[in-house]
Amino acid sequence: MENDNKEINNRYNYRTGRDRKEKNLRFVIFILSMIVLICVLFSGFQSVYIFRLNRGLEGILSYTRSVQPKKDTGDSAVTESGSQNRASADLPEPWFSLEEATAVSSPGKTRMSVVDIVKEVSPATIPISIIGTDNGKETKLGSGTGFIITDEGYIVTNRHVVVLTDKAEGTYYATVILPDEEEPVRAEVVGSDAQTDIAVLKVKTERKLPCVILGNSDDLQAGELAVVIGNSMGTFDDSVTVGVISAPSRDIVRSGYNVDIIQTDAAINPGNSGGPLINSFGEVVGITNAKIVTSTTENVGFAIPVNSVKRVIESIINYGMVVDRPYLGFSLKYVPGDAYYGADGGVFVAELIKDGPADLAGFMLGDRIISMDGVEIKDTGDIIRVRDSHEVGDPVDFIVIRDGRETTISLTIGNSADYPG
Repeated sequence: MENDNKEINNRYNYRTGRDRKEKNLRFVIFILSMIVLICVLFSGFQSVYIFRLNRGLEGILSYTRSVQPKKDTGDSAVTESGSQNRASADLPEPWFSLEEATAVSSPGKTRMSVVDIVKEVSPATIPISIIGTDNGKETKLGSGTGFIITDEGYIVTNRHVVVLTDKAEGTYYATVILPDEEEPVRAEVVGSDAQTDIAVLKVKTERKLPCVILGNSDDLQAGELAVVIGNSMGTFDDSVTVGVISAPSRDIVRSGYNVDIIQTDAAINPGNSGGPLINSFGEVVGITNAKIVTSTTENVGFAIPVNSVKRVIESIINYGMVVDRPYLGFSLKYVPGDAYYGADGGVFVAELIKDGPADLAGFMLGDRIISMDGVEIKDTGDIIRVRDSHEVGDPVDFIVIRDGRETTISLTIGNSADYPG
């Protein structure tokens, strides 16, 4: 009997030990499975991250030079043929200058009241409407403001105000209401420039029109009086708002272009775009351009300094386009570096304009630009600033990284007029 009990106990202990081992084994297998699952998930997330990081280099490392001409984020576009036609060499002598429209700085100039400023400038500030036609029916599609710079009817505004007129000839057109007239008249878009957001219009008229006087935007100081006149909301023409110059110069990069702007707290509303920003002498020192609107932001408006676009306006009137502006012929992409994965960041050549200056100089897609003309390149804005400090025809040396090695490339800066877009 005692032996039987011992055998039963031994069998019980054996089964208990075996069950415990099996339970421990299942627990170990569960832990190992969880570790494998975590590793799989981590690898998946890692793959997604690397994929997203590599998308920043999409198209950059393909190293092909058979690129179709497209619009360049740093320059104008090339014609589809891609040929260098040297358009600027065939241009006639310029006939128009803004010299007569520009005020001469003088210590004896008198500051004006806001009432007098409005009386002086308002007659030359006009509402602009963009009209679309569909099956013979005309519809107002947009509005803005412009100001007359010559008594024969040249008008300056923002390009984005009239950009629809480029879409389909005859389908969209611009109209203006001239001073002392009630009916709108059609205005021809002489030309426009995407880089500066400037456009010039022309109306046919038999009479001499009132026009503004352009001031010197380089003389602006923070705290100066700022007056804005415009076609607010596209409905309330001759609307006047008053403030100060918050900052005479802000340097920003917008859509690949280096842009100098004036900041003001004078209220800017939809429909004001393209209108005049006026100083205390009654002179137009800026072209109203945009405002920042957020739930926490108020009274932050921007205007284009007139000094930065006088050459643009003159060139458009003389040639219908901007000439003699430095042109490189490539677009760039900034890719941030990633120390964890060892990826090199920097400014890469993302697109080449066929037969453009960069293409002819020997650039290739994927070249990482280290320096230009001895200036270290950290972002695309650096290249824009160096480019704009040079003249057409200047030779410039670039240092690039290609296949892990430094290469020096010499480029001759081109003329934007040779690559109309």
